[in-house]
Amino acid sequence: MSDKNIIEKASDTMGNVIDKAGNIMDNVTKFQKQSKLKVGYVERDEFKNSNLHKGFFCYNCIYWIDMTGGKCMIVEDKGPDLFGNVSDVIAPHGCCSVYEPDFDEIKEQKEVVVDEKK
Repeated sequence: MSDKNIIEKASDTMGNVIDKAGNIMDNVTKFQKQSKLKVGYVERDEFKNSNLHKGFFCYNCIYWIDMTGGKCMIVEDKGPDLFGNVSDVIAPHGCCSVYEPDFDEIKEQKEVVVDEKK
């Protein structure tokens, strides 16, 4: 292989690396944190003492981070929710429209409900 071919091949490879790095940076900026309002986040005190392993709660979402209060990888922790409630955390009993279940966290339990009145 001639020196010219090696240089051309290296140049093509560097161009591909630079393009791929640019694409990665574009994807990272697409995932900047969103406001609670924008993602439809709700936090209700009625759910504070719920079994967080059941249902659609932040606690068992793939984006949930449980450190010094609630955090989310994609939702800002400050600001009002849809009901106008303001807190500085993403509550474990909250939920929003970008919820994705963390099946490792959710304990699947099958229950049978029998209505004895019938």
